[in-house]
Amino acid sequence: MKFTYLAAVSALALTAAPAHAQDAADQGATDAAGGLEDIVVTAQRREENLQNVPVAVTALGSEALDNARVVNVQNLSGYAPSLQITTQGIASIPTVQVRGITSGTSNNAVDPKVGIYLDGVYIGRSVGAIFDLADLARVEVLRGPQGTLFGRNSTGGAISLISAAPSGEFGVRQQISYGNYDAFRARTVLDLPALGPLSVKISYLHDQFDGDTDNLIGGKTIDLRLRRPEFGVLKYANKLGYKNVDAVQVAARLQASDDLTIDYRFDYTDSKTTGRAVQLLGPTGDATGALAGAILAFQPAFGGITNLGSKRLDAVANATSVEPLTVEGHNVTVEWGVSDILTVKSITAYRKFHQKPNIYDLGSSGGLKFTAAQLGNLLAGNIAGIFDPANAPGPNDSFFTLMTARETKQKQFSQEAQFIFNWDSFDLTSGVFYFHENSPATDVLGIFQPIANGVVIPTPFDNVFGSGVTETRAVNDSMAGYGQLTWHANDKLDFALGLRYTIDDRATDLISVTEASQGGGLEPGRTYKTSYEKLNYTGIITYKPNDDITTYAKIASGYVAGGILGAQPYGPESLVSYELGLKSQLFDNRLRANFAAYYSDYKDLQIQTFVGGVQRFENAGKARIWGLEGEFQAVPVDGLTIDANFSYTNVKYQEYLQNGADVSDIINVIYTPKWTARFGGQYDFYELPSGGNFYVNIDNRYRSGTPLTAFPTGNDAVDELAYSKKFILTDARIGIANLPIGGTEIGISAWGKNLFDVDRATFGPTVINQVIVPDMGRTYGIDLQVKF
Repeated sequence: MKFTYLAAVSALALTAAPAHAQDAADQGATDAAGGLEDIVVTAQRREENLQNVPVAVTALGSEALDNARVVNVQNLSGYAPSLQITTQGIASIPTVQVRGITSGTSNNAVDPKVGIYLDGVYIGRSVGAIFDLADLARVEVLRGPQGTLFGRNSTGGAISLISAAPSGEFGVRQQISYGNYDAFRARTVLDLPALGPLSVKISYLHDQFDGDTDNLIGGKTIDLRLRRPEFGVLKYANKLGYKNVDAVQVAARLQASDDLTIDYRFDYTDSKTTGRAVQLLGPTGDATGALAGAILAFQPAFGGITNLGSKRLDAVANATSVEPLTVEGHNVTVEWGVSDILTVKSITAYRKFHQKPNIYDLGSSGGLKFTAAQLGNLLAGNIAGIFDPANAPGPNDSFFTLMTARETKQKQFSQEAQFIFNWDSFDLTSGVFYFHENSPATDVLGIFQPIANGVVIPTPFDNVFGSGVTETRAVNDSMAGYGQLTWHANDKLDFALGLRYTIDDRATDLISVTEASQGGGLEPGRTYKTSYEKLNYTGIITYKPNDDITTYAKIASGYVAGGILGAQPYGPESLVSYELGLKSQLFDNRLRANFAAYYSDYKDLQIQTFVGGVQRFENAGKARIWGLEGEFQAVPVDGLTIDANFSYTNVKYQEYLQNGADVSDIINVIYTPKWTARFGGQYDFYELPSGGNFYVNIDNRYRSGTPLTAFPTGNDAVDELAYSKKFILTDARIGIANLPIGGTEIGISAWGKNLFDVDRATFGPTVINQVIVPDMGRTYGIDLQVKF
């Protein structure tokens, strides 16, 4: 039924009208003869035809990104099989899931399980990884462990962002968009004429969105100075989901000689965002949940706002402030063609970010009214004392079951040298890699935290529940040497073997810690050092029966280093994947069909939980994951391009240790839909007499249901609600492209995302109470593009 709906909606729109031509890296791009163009990717750190690469990779070019309005990394969700991306409420913290491996914690001590790269540079921390995509040439999504060729090891996969190079010819592109919620987006790209061997391109982006949910306590303040003076007084935002982003990119290319190219990239993003609205499903059934439930029951008597609701609310009371974030990066890439056999490449990069003090109401309890005196009476069983007028909350008093405020920074330096050899029968990609980072973080945590007249005041309950400040500094170094050799046995058969040896040295300054809430275990005031060494491997057999079909069998391993989160040491996780793949290009390049089947052995998986008021990060056990994936592009008739994909993911915990006990029989696999699918397309009408063409584009993405909470909460009614139901998102665009007017080319289009206003929540942690974070509803607008 679900796939019938996808096909019916797309077919209805496509028969009515489709989209402008795309560049060579776009899925669905067509050549002059009406077939699909070749797609060039760098999934193996060298340029290769997508159909010849024995890697499960999806490539999206600039036109495809624009047509789908992919304006940040999160928007890529569903455009590659087995890829799901959400935020943890806060826009700067992504949860990226590939093939059942979930990456992304709010703590800087944990390495991502899905690596994100910008122009070959590894982005070390998840915080700040969802920067807006200002001017990209291509995005590549690699699925499966990346344990050999990419900068850092990962167990899930990699997302590689490749920015557009300067052309050396004068040109200007201006894009302006306006939509509902007063959304305004403007992107300017200026290509300067070459000055001798030097070419420069400058891009500027402004993106703003007024927010889609009213905050009922917007404008109120919270004073955190008694906890942490530099956090000061924060103001709650009036709108949730708000953003105001400015980003600049500079690309310079020096063609020093025919064989030597020097590229410099600079990017800077200044964003001010507020997290998405958080709603409350209800308390858990354990002891802390019972206490939270009692406080909720008293709210009608004292004017508190509970935010209870499983459907998306138009307004909530969230103690959420603006999150100021700046991200900056520099990258110098030198490529030297030493000879016909050897190419040497150096990638030197420095990056940093600063997430300034902010508060996010992850527990959705900032609208509660309760005082410290009332809490004391509740714990003592004195109900009369709760209703004593002397203990009642004032107009600026409030209460958190969970309060989280944080500040974090990171600086990183990386250096990679690649040596790429090409002989008649052998190819070798080899290199060395070094990465260093320094990342301090301060977290202010309140559990059952009363707020007196807008001020966070330390109370005797701090030691009972674990409220206080955790301050850490992570200083990490990673060094690796790698090589992957491919032997072309004959025109049809290749054998490849890759090895990578990694040393990860990690040091954590544990300055202060709230042991009761962070799990305890290590004494604060000391520096803890750990070191890990790992040899990973890749083996591939590729067989091409003819020029249109590539088959491969692959085994690959990956790992993620251990470390210390708060006061909790944790070990590395590892994964070994077995994969069979088929890539085909048929019917005179009018159909491209690629398939992959995989089985993964996943051990010592790193898991973050928050149970009974205690946050834990530990190596839970082992799992096996298997799945199927398919991607299709077709040009059945000239002008019509169809894109589709599907994935099936089956995750089974074989062991899941919690407090020393195996709970694999009751644990839920969260954020991992078994089925995902995409079906869409675009159609270009014939060119108008004066130039340009009308087009229509439509896209549908399906995701099956998945639990939001790993453990049963003990509250059956809440457990039933803590589930993301299956849904289909439909996006569409219609307009005219490449219309010549007065020496310029004009494009104008109307677009809509989530056209049927599907209500869904794809993130919902258990944090004493069970909460959900609803995703965006329907958005729509108009785009204008001018080229000259």
